[in-house]
Amino acid sequence: MNPRELRKAMRQRRSELRKSLRLAGKQARERMEQLPEIRRARARRRLRRALGVALLVLLASFVRCECEQPAPAEVPKVEAKGEVEIKEERPAQPPPRRQPLLARVEPHDRASYQGPERASPDWIDEFRLQVAARSPRLAQCFAGSDRPGSLRWTASVNPRSGAVSDHELEPVGAGAGLRREQHECVVRALSSPPYKLTAPQGEALPQRVSLVIEF
Repeated sequence: MNPRELRKAMRQRRSELRKSLRLAGKQARERMEQLPEIRRARARRRLRRALGVALLVLLASFVRCECEQPAPAEVPKVEAKGEVEIKEERPAQPPPRRQPLLARVEPHDRASYQGPERASPDWIDEFRLQVAARSPRLAQCFAGSDRPGSLRWTASVNPRSGAVSDHELEPVGAGAGLRREQHECVVRALSSPPYKLTAPQGEALPQRVSLVIEF
């Protein structure tokens, strides 16, 4: 499988994971809505909303009745001897504020989703033997080193074609890092020629393999 097909397969896998996550979230919300605490809280909120609407309708009917009263007949003006007390109309009381929805969910133990451990592929022993057979070529990359060391090599291995890619070299222990020439030499020795593996026909995607190489 070339890199383009590999990226396409990874994008399809990522799309499937996103769909499964959205479905799981939708199912969790549906289960949450079925809780008795949530239903009671929503019922209380609908009741408060209905009471607020009824109060507004009642206040609106009072205002309408005052506007529809007939105008009073003209009466002769009479001079008032004292000060006339003017009563101020109280403003209409606003409807009650909407209270936040409160619901308490009892905690539950989370289920364990640990899956079975994945077994090593059948061709891993052949791969290790062929890597060990390249020890003379790898030793040439470290010619002149004053002390031994070890490297952790991680790469993607295509079991069908035997090609390796995406190399990662990490010094193990207190050894110094690799120089650029040594890094390129190690990658060439580990990449060419391709490995000959007796992998099953179903294994077509590259697999990530990590080995420790001593020098």
